[in-house]
Amino acid sequence: MNRLLAALTPHDRDRLTPHLKEVHLDRGRVLFEVGALIDHVYFPTGGIVSLVSLQEDGGSVETGAVGCEGIVAINCLLGDRISYNRAVVQLPGGAKFMPVAPFMEIWEESPSFRRVVMAFNHAFATLIFQSVACNTSHPAEVRLARWILMCLDRCGDGETVALTHEYLADMLGVGRPTITVVARTLQAAGLIRYSRGVITVLDRAGLEAASCECYWKVRDTFQRLLPGSFG
Repeated sequence: MNRLLAALTPHDRDRLTPHLKEVHLDRGRVLFEVGALIDHVYFPTGGIVSLVSLQEDGGSVETGAVGCEGIVAINCLLGDRISYNRAVVQLPGGAKFMPVAPFMEIWEESPSFRRVVMAFNHAFATLIFQSVACNTSHPAEVRLARWILMCLDRCGDGETVALTHEYLADMLGVGRPTITVVARTLQAAGLIRYSRGVITVLDRAGLEAASCECYWKVRDTFQRLLPGSFG
């Protein structure tokens, strides 16, 4: 279920439904490349799509992520259909998608639809700003704890999430050896178990304590603007 679609009025959902199609998003699939024209918007119903900033040296770092709480390609609302980031599927799952044109038509005509979408847009901006601050000011083990928690909040299917070293390194903007070290640190503290690319949270409360205020600022903003956004 996409929680943003669930928050719409029945009338707005009825208007969107004829335009929505279902798709399974495989891990690693690129929805938009930097500079590409955005022709569809996506409403994830499972999994996570990461928005990744690419560096000239070939590196990358995640600036935001969207799961079942929101929409991928929200920058269309700013009047620009050119993608600022690479949108890549981090965790596989289902999604509903639709062309940009009818999405924008309903946006223009329905105040209730605009209210819900703008609430997400506001919360998502908070996520981006907080992620930038977190990436520059907090150590890798703290950011890893935050990222694991955000994944669990979006997936809502227990305490296990599949995250490879390679993807974690890309998302946190660090080398794979660093991921090994920080994952072992969290594991040694009894917070997680990490084996063969699968992270199992053993102590949720402890992992929350090991994370930073960024996690709570983002979660609280979503819950305030879109109640029920996260598990």
